[in-house]
Amino acid sequence: MKKIGIYISGLGQSVHQESIEKYAMRIKNELSYNDTGIQYDIKSEKIFYTQDRESTVVSIFKSKNDSEQELVYKLYDFQYHEILTTKFKTKNLLVKNLILFGLIIKKLPQIFLRIFASGGFDRPYLTFYAFTLLLLISLAIIFLIPVSIETASQLNFSVTIPEDIRSILENVKSYINHFLPISCIFAKIKEWLVPVTTFILLVIPESKTLITSLATEFACVDKYIGNGEQSQLILGNLDLLIEYIAENEPDSKIHYHCYSFGTIIAMDLLFPIGNIPSTNVRNRSALLITIGTPHEFINAYYPRFYNNRSPIMEASLTWFNVYSVADALATNFRKDMNRGPAEFGIKDVLLLPENINYEITSDKKMNIFNFFSMNSIRMHKCYWDTSPNGQSCIRLLFQKMKQQDFI
Repeated sequence: MKKIGIYISGLGQSVHQESIEKYAMRIKNELSYNDTGIQYDIKSEKIFYTQDRESTVVSIFKSKNDSEQELVYKLYDFQYHEILTTKFKTKNLLVKNLILFGLIIKKLPQIFLRIFASGGFDRPYLTFYAFTLLLLISLAIIFLIPVSIETASQLNFSVTIPEDIRSILENVKSYINHFLPISCIFAKIKEWLVPVTTFILLVIPESKTLITSLATEFACVDKYIGNGEQSQLILGNLDLLIEYIAENEPDSKIHYHCYSFGTIIAMDLLFPIGNIPSTNVRNRSALLITIGTPHEFINAYYPRFYNNRSPIMEASLTWFNVYSVADALATNFRKDMNRGPAEFGIKDVLLLPENINYEITSDKKMNIFNFFSMNSIRMHKCYWDTSPNGQSCIRLLFQKMKQQDFI
């Protein structure tokens, strides 16, 4: 029986310099480490599963001799990012930051309530911590706008500023002054805002990219989860890819290799809301792999998202969940933040994941440096190095897959 994987990656900063080729290379390396004297090779190609949708296919072969190769594993990638983010990517950094700020403010009351009524297994303090960091980042840039206006309006006239721009700055300043006593508070703002913002930029050199990526992720996730925007198109395309695999890979079982937001898409496919999966999904799906899944983060953000899920796949599916306790976005599916077996899964679904803990550093205590460096959010990228030759969570995952004959 052929063993086929579908690789569903994360969004934005989560997939920085990532690709299905790198993911497949990590699996190939683990095969080589476990089989001394056997040569493994990979081959990559592009296929079109519809007229305008393509997938990169990476095959891992074991060389028997100079002329014969045996297919060991094949991975298809599912490219949903363009569908989800095209509209949002055209916006500039300021607009993205304002959208991020608006989303946080909209959900902040709910996050506060979660601290006092966590709902049993939620992680309210970690969720609140992550949102606090995002709020501080967005506020830093928003507060810089009036400071920039004030500074620009006071520039020496030897600096050439177009008259229309100068007029706009003065009008904006007058408008803000009407509602806010700028003259009284600007001095105080300048005393701490510039040093704090400079500190953040020094500690986090990629902060501009991080803000842009986070804004993209949260805005698109909000529309996908809250309004179902693009969800039907994304899941429809994933169904079409599975149909292509069913037609071109007879006698095959499908494994879903998912990271970050990609795990949410896979859960939507396998455990749909008020619906049942397609026949191909029901007959072909064998394994769900979730790496750094933000399940609990989304549960705190959208508490009704997992309601009314179809449990039809719970008896035929195996689920491996890779998590790190240092990752603020990952879920350990326990009622505490400790390592150990999963205690629950998706609401109203009896299937429990087999937890796989992966850490790259010893547990750190929360301090002011870790807070401002966003260590717990940055650890969301800790599951593998940017180089496919580095160690990664795939080692632990590979052992689980091998033990249960998934590879």
